[in-house]
Amino acid sequence: MAAMIAGLSGCGDSDKAPPPAVKPTSPAPLTVGGSVSGLTGSGLVLQLNGANDLPVSVGDKFNFPTVLAKGSAYAVTVKASPTAPIKQTCTVTQGSGNIAGAPINNIAITCTTNSFAVGGTAKGISGKGLVLQLNGANDLAITKNGKFIFSGVRLPDGSDYNVAIKTTPAGKKCEMKSVSAAFDSDTLNIVAVTCSKKH
Repeated sequence: MAAMIAGLSGCGDSDKAPPPAVKPTSPAPLTVGGSVSGLTGSGLVLQLNGANDLPVSVGDKFNFPTVLAKGSAYAVTVKASPTAPIKQTCTVTQGSGNIAGAPINNIAITCTTNSFAVGGTAKGISGKGLVLQLNGANDLAITKNGKFIFSGVRLPDGSDYNVAIKTTPAGKKCEMKSVSAAFDSDTLNIVAVTCSKKH
């Protein structure tokens, strides 16, 4: 009887299944990405190492699909800035380095809305008395012909504006009209003011 029990016990031990094999995990792909803040429209395009164009829409994350080799250099730059519905300038922080053994996800893209001066041209000016206003304030006295700019005032792209004639020189009438072309890239919403003698 003792021999039979020992034999049955030995048979049971041999039928146990081996433990399951542990599958090795694949390392995360070495990609480059980060976050975007301040973006309000479309037109932003980023590049990785001078290529690999990546259009970025409104959101808070981006990631280049390109996989880099361990130890290789990376540089993220802005190829095109947002233009619609407003113009913005975007800057890159922590945008370059050498990729180690983990994906890069700490690059920061910060976008701010461009601002512009407001001005125009005047002619028929022969003395004092002409005063213009921008948005109901910001008085500007015009005393000579030529270009003028409301000093110290910059409006974000897409802002509403209104230029009006506050006072007119004695003995003259002044008229103002909008002009579509600015005289430099930093000034928008140009107006032309023409003064002439009253008849």
